[in-house]
Amino acid sequence: MLQNILEAYSAKDPDTGYCQSMNFMAAFPLMISGGNEKETFWFFSALLQSQHNQIPFDGLKSFYEAEFPLLMQYLKVFQDLFREWIPDLWQHFQNESIIDQMWIQKWFMTCFLYSFPLGLCIRCWDNILAFGTRFIFNISLSILSLLKD
Repeated sequence: MLQNILEAYSAKDPDTGYCQSMNFMAAFPLMISGGNEKETFWFFSALLQSQHNQIPFDGLKSFYEAEFPLLMQYLKVFQDLFREWIPDLWQHFQNESIIDQMWIQKWFMTCFLYSFPLGLCIRCWDNILAFGTRFIFNISLSILSLLKD
């Protein structure tokens, strides 16, 4: 089932093809839809597109393209926000040589599915779909604030 969706998307958009973490992004809606491949394919395709009318949705396609342009942009913005909003934790990460790309990249590329329980991920996705992809920053900083101790 999942492979069918990913292969179909790869055929629809050969420039993007398949990239790591796309399986998480397709598997979650497949599970939520009760295994409906057609519904999941179109939802997954919409997640990757940037043209949405009501919300600031960057579309996640550039998270998975060669050289990961949107992901790199998001990582840079996150680094700046992290340093500004939670400076003590940011400094601790620097002191311990914890590189953001080693952990936050997984959060962003899977919209938190890789690292957190399903219930939390559903709430994260609700907010990302309601308020746009940039809400990923709010979620990430909130999680870090809650867990910083």
